[in-house]
Amino acid sequence: MSRRQFIDESTAVAAAGAFLGIFPTVERGLAGDPQVRERWYANAYRRAVIDMHIPDWDERFLSAFDPNAYADALVASRSQSIVCYCQSHVGLFNYPTKVGQQHRGWRGRNAFQEMIDCCHERGISVQVYTSLIFDRWAGDKHPEWRIVNTKGEPRSVRSRHNTLCPNSPYRDYVRSFVEEICSTFEFEGIRFDMTFWPDVCYCKHCQERFDKEYGGELPQTVDWLDQRWVAFQRARERWLAEFASIATGTVRKLRPNASVEHQSSTYPKNWIYGVTKLLAEQNDFLQGDFYGDQLQGSFVRKLLARLSPNLPFGYETSSSVRLQDHTAIKSEALLEAKACSAIADSAAFIFIDAIDPIGTVNLRAHQRIGRVFDRLMPYYEHLGGERVVDVGLYYSFESKFTMADNGRHVDGSFSEDSHTKSTMNVASQLLSNHLPMGVLTEDSLSDLPRIKLLILSNVNMMDEQECQAIREWVHNGGKLLATGATSLVDKSGVKHDNFMLADVFGVKLLRADWSRRNHYLSPSEAGASLFPEYDAKYPAFCDGFGFEVEAAEAAEVLATTTLPWPRGEDNYFSSIHSDPPWEKTDGPEIVSHRFGKGKAIYCSSLIENDQIFSKTLLGLVRLLEDDYSLEVTAPHCIEMTLFRQSDRGRYTVSAVNFQDQLPNIPVDGIEVLLRVPETVHKVVRLPKGEAVEFHRQGGRTRFAVPRVDTFQMLAVEVH
Repeated sequence: MSRRQFIDESTAVAAAGAFLGIFPTVERGLAGDPQVRERWYANAYRRAVIDMHIPDWDERFLSAFDPNAYADALVASRSQSIVCYCQSHVGLFNYPTKVGQQHRGWRGRNAFQEMIDCCHERGISVQVYTSLIFDRWAGDKHPEWRIVNTKGEPRSVRSRHNTLCPNSPYRDYVRSFVEEICSTFEFEGIRFDMTFWPDVCYCKHCQERFDKEYGGELPQTVDWLDQRWVAFQRARERWLAEFASIATGTVRKLRPNASVEHQSSTYPKNWIYGVTKLLAEQNDFLQGDFYGDQLQGSFVRKLLARLSPNLPFGYETSSSVRLQDHTAIKSEALLEAKACSAIADSAAFIFIDAIDPIGTVNLRAHQRIGRVFDRLMPYYEHLGGERVVDVGLYYSFESKFTMADNGRHVDGSFSEDSHTKSTMNVASQLLSNHLPMGVLTEDSLSDLPRIKLLILSNVNMMDEQECQAIREWVHNGGKLLATGATSLVDKSGVKHDNFMLADVFGVKLLRADWSRRNHYLSPSEAGASLFPEYDAKYPAFCDGFGFEVEAAEAAEVLATTTLPWPRGEDNYFSSIHSDPPWEKTDGPEIVSHRFGKGKAIYCSSLIENDQIFSKTLLGLVRLLEDDYSLEVTAPHCIEMTLFRQSDRGRYTVSAVNFQDQLPNIPVDGIEVLLRVPETVHKVVRLPKGEAVEFHRQGGRTRFAVPRVDTFQMLAVEVH
């Protein structure tokens, strides 16, 4: 399995008493320090990576490498920076190291210095690349450093990689080679790749540390309602951040003006990776590579934008069509659509190329992205500002799992993550309907007063601090939509008798059940408009889990549970293929409740996970709030973003056309209704500034977006 396949496919919380342990301090990075001068990344929106994960068992490997040709390819791609390989997943260095092992193909040559010099001569900033945790050479030389399973067997035994435990003496080796790099070379930044747990480790180092901090053996059964298991997971998250702080702290000490970045692809990945906000604190900015569809890209850009200590964050993808295919290049139309999506979110765009084993670079890939960047060049000076967010989608790093895994042995395979799945399904609906959406995390709860609606989609774990902040916000007039098990289990794994936000939801928990079951949602008279295609006789089918709740006296029930005909043995069924509705109950499924000056709607079933409820979900969003800063009439393939640029006295509105089949069919007739507190006096099409006709309607401004082939950006000037 390749590096990026692995990425794409695959705080302490101990309660008082038995699990209260020792929590070593994780050194915080200096990201965002106002004393640090503006870094190279502040205006570098066009970036590149040239992978060099090349072993040295064949003397031809890297024999044809030419640093000038390497740097000239970056000029052809219009790249402002390069992630330049000092060392790689194979663990070999591209300079004469005294700490590790140099790639034999260099024969003592300092190729890394040559790369730096050639890039600097062309005005290209250099980010040093090193691979953490994934290190073939170090794992072969020190098998006792490897991540192992519960039987003591290496986790990566059938892989091209060796994966090393951050709790082993490997951490001292990392400190040594980072010190050597920082003491030897001049560079603008450093990227630490693969800073995550690829598996759950049961090596002696992890066992000894857990025993010291908590006492006893490492748990081997996944159970998110078991405090000991959850304590282990919180320890893994903290241990990873502490390991990252060793690398970050070393750079801070020896190269205080160099930026530090740890690979950010795993923030939306499940619990195994152990990546939380603690890791984000070890970065100057976030940058991650993603290979999914437009929905994945849009969601992660909103997440990284809010999580990144500094902006712009980076959104990257490979130039290759498939990772196994070394020669095929993504179409120009696809690369342009992805680069335009990054622009719409004020992100840097990074493309990844891979060097040939002999050391040559495929110039065609760089020329192709160069043509894309040439067309987009005029837009970069217009980026920046503050994203306008009316709907906040809450994302919890402690909730990236599924309760359905409870009871499974840890040596199994785990890919499910019910919180991320349901949250991205909500994001899909919001994006398809062009509502101004952003992602909030625990660290951005201070943003609540600036948004109109908050969505808590099956947040598996919350703490009282989060709940209290949300409670106060709703009481003061905020609008809340929550689903599933949100606020039932705290971050130490304790399941409460009732939702921590029950008073806000207007419900009382009767029975918690995470098992999948066939049931139906039947609209009440008050909720009939939310189910335009369903009624009491023909209610809407759901096959996910659903909790049994009781509505508060002051709450309004919008839908109730209808049970299917019970299944019996042999011939005792109601219909051979389906489970038709049978008994209508009074059990609430969707409840609306006024709380102080605000309002909350709670859904016991995860309606966001089923397409048949798309109109219901959007109806609930509109029922809570129907006055948005940006409303758009456009097909689903169009994504719109809105940024406030107060220093320029304007807003920017961007439209990205990203269709499943490329090249895009141009889209005409996009109408925008904009509501901002200032008075609009001019709308222009960027980058040339052609005037766009607009009309004021009360407190709103209406205008049409010119034809969108792939991208359009407009500036709305205000006073």
